[in-house]
Amino acid sequence: MALRYAPRPPWQTRLASLSLCGLTLLASGCPDPEARFNEFLEASEDHRLDAGEGEGDGDGDGDTGVEGIPDMNGTYLFAVETNLGPDLPMQFSTTISNMVIAEDGSGATADFSFQPLSLDQGETLTPRECVGEPLNYEGVEFDADGNYEIDMGLVKVTGAANPITGSDIEATLVTTGRIVHSNALCGDVAGMVTVPLEAPLEPGSFFGALRIDDDGCDPATLPTTFPYRCEMVPPADSPDLPDVTGNFLFAVETNLGPDLPMQFATTVTFTASADGLGGVADFSFQPLSLDQGEILTPREFVGDPLVFDDIPIAADGSFEVDMGLVKVTGAANPITGSDIEATLLISGEVLDMDTMCGDVAGMVTVPLEAPLEPGSFFAASRLADDGSDPSTLPTDFPYKCSQI
Repeated sequence: MALRYAPRPPWQTRLASLSLCGLTLLASGCPDPEARFNEFLEASEDHRLDAGEGEGDGDGDGDTGVEGIPDMNGTYLFAVETNLGPDLPMQFSTTISNMVIAEDGSGATADFSFQPLSLDQGETLTPRECVGEPLNYEGVEFDADGNYEIDMGLVKVTGAANPITGSDIEATLVTTGRIVHSNALCGDVAGMVTVPLEAPLEPGSFFGALRIDDDGCDPATLPTTFPYRCEMVPPADSPDLPDVTGNFLFAVETNLGPDLPMQFATTVTFTASADGLGGVADFSFQPLSLDQGEILTPREFVGDPLVFDDIPIAADGSFEVDMGLVKVTGAANPITGSDIEATLLISGEVLDMDTMCGDVAGMVTVPLEAPLEPGSFFAASRLADDGSDPSTLPTDFPYKCSQI
């Protein structure tokens, strides 16, 4: 499900000149915290007002057209953007449970549990571990159009979950939202921050929630792109293209050396398109050394990486990397041990967030000429690290689609 990254807003750069005490607001030992907080509010005022003019109305009017109330039981990444920190959403692993839908479709009730996720100051992706106590609300009522409201009362959230200032928060909150479709909700946030100092949350505070596959406490499985306003929520029928950002063991079997795959520690950086239909990825292929006739030794970084940026990935996960003329050191060639020059075209498909596979076409030109098709393939499987440690590389891995 492709969305967009949460960029750092420009006003944060201007605020960098404030003292550390100003950024942490009421941290112990800081002189005149109220003055510092006022300075923070003044510096961000224009952007907080701009946020209030966003397109995400979240007013419960059902204008996204949910037809009938879907079963929303499950876990969601629930991201709250406030007017105090545009594009720095607080995040919660939020579980909806015990949903009961009226037989006549006139409404529903459900229980909500909001588990805060930790965020470093100024960050949206790290560390995102479950922290503090969950906020629980039972018997939340939905109307026939999927609109609902949670009067959260006085909420206390640990500073470890506050990416704006890092301070503990106390606030009275009301979330007014709606079901967008069976995998998403969104809406508005109203209320008043009372600790560290008083500040109203409206206009300009919103939320978005997107279904996830687990309990949300494993940072490695959380999406890196996610909505925090209504206009960022992808449509129900958008392809579920996974985020393939990470490190992979990329193994290439050629028709010149069946079952002797060349191997690359490959780093992928994926950026989703704003319309939710595909995206682009940067690929960096770092050759791994292989003794002649071997597939497991020594597998150390050797030679320069092959870097290809802005490779389009279609909504169905298909992609092509036209590598042009590639030169790879013989230390990474398990077939002959000779240096290689070849023109290569990789045609692949993202199968899921952990695997890709496809075909390899082209022509070897050095040491001798030989076509690579038919019979040349690749497969890529996710690694837990950057692939530089031979002892952590898998000893059993795919190098063609039929092995996945």
